[in-house]
Amino acid sequence: MTARSLRWRLLIAAAAYISTALVISALVLSLLFERHVKAWIDGELNAQLDQLIAGVEKTTSGELTLSRTPKDPRFEKALSGLYWQVEFGAEHRVLRSRSLWDFKLTLPREQQIDQESRHHRVAGPGGQELYLLQKRVELPARLGREQAYFAVAINEAEVQAAVWRFANALIPLLVTLGIMLAAAAWIQVSIGLRPLASIREKISSIKSGAQARLGSEFPDEVRPLASEIDSLLDKRDDEIEVARTRAADLAHGLKTPLQIIFGGIARLKAKGAAELAEDLETAARMMQRHVDRQLARARLQGRRMDAVADVKSVATQVANVLRRSPDGERLEWLVDVPSGTVAKIHTDDLAEAFGCLVENAARYARSQVTITAMKEAGGITIRVSDDGPGIPKDKMPDALKRGERVDTSGPGSGLGLAIATDIAEAWHGTLGFTPRADAFAVELRLKSAKTS
Repeated sequence: MTARSLRWRLLIAAAAYISTALVISALVLSLLFERHVKAWIDGELNAQLDQLIAGVEKTTSGELTLSRTPKDPRFEKALSGLYWQVEFGAEHRVLRSRSLWDFKLTLPREQQIDQESRHHRVAGPGGQELYLLQKRVELPARLGREQAYFAVAINEAEVQAAVWRFANALIPLLVTLGIMLAAAAWIQVSIGLRPLASIREKISSIKSGAQARLGSEFPDEVRPLASEIDSLLDKRDDEIEVARTRAADLAHGLKTPLQIIFGGIARLKAKGAAELAEDLETAARMMQRHVDRQLARARLQGRRMDAVADVKSVATQVANVLRRSPDGERLEWLVDVPSGTVAKIHTDDLAEAFGCLVENAARYARSQVTITAMKEAGGITIRVSDDGPGIPKDKMPDALKRGERVDTSGPGSGLGLAIATDIAEAWHGTLGFTPRADAFAVELRLKSAKTS
């Protein structure tokens, strides 16, 4: 997990939102439950108040008493948490439930006589805090129109205990809901980021040459990004084409002056200025090597990386051309390439690489040049071998350098292997040597292409 990961940023934000929402939900639900419980308790306490008021009677001696009381058994049990108390007249004569035992509630003094019940919190027996419902009423004429306080109370701790029981029962549900929401967020983020992963895969395919552009098969939110990338690729191809054309024009522009220089060198040799002619020829050959190399590199620029080439067809064509050359006429040629061997390389580039390798083999072979190809895991190994003297091991690294010639006794620019190396690397391949006791081989390794 890193701060740069868009996936983790979205998931952390979702987790924070889900956690906050669940905590708020727990608080709100607990508050609503508490209100519901108190509303239910208010209904119960009001019903018990009405029973107390309805049970007021006068004794034969004229004292007010209760002919019946609420039937809840908790009123009969000491310190049960449910209590009632009645105060009559100015002398505040008190009647109370057995549950209060010897404790007397200090009832708040109401200012109005309106038959409305009012809530209070008062001290109860045993240090309890009571949630109390009270009415101040005026008794009817048959009861002397005396004023009386009627109160029913319940232990506040029982209300809070009910809320906590509800909250504890709610926690597993909220945790389960949180896990489900987190899983949903993970799925949502994964699905939402899938187009970006698709873009990454398509860009990799463009780099490997499997396709040329991203295309437009993306969601509306991602399509503009893909379109901009494709536009950028189009612009890059245009710039590469311009650069390739300029490099090719420059190289071609230098070839004509070089031919004039070589003509002048020949005339100098004819006039006897051999030393001067040789110095000029050395400089001209160096210039020619650079021109040839830049031409070869320019041809590699701007190639579509999704091109493929039939190895057998190209190898056969190159061998047929060189078989008719002065060096090739004296040799036996063997092309052993399986049909259907297709490499990820442009046909022209493969032909040029083959030409460089086979031309070298024909120049130094004693009697035979062999071209073979083998399919391997994810690639193709093309081998050009000859029965010539080969290249000494200590000279092999130099043979692949620009303009280096291991054999300086004959003609050549020393660019053949270097150009073949450039072509191999441009198509994500490699070029190497395989010396053997009876033959010397150069191996060109390329990626294989699927055939339809």
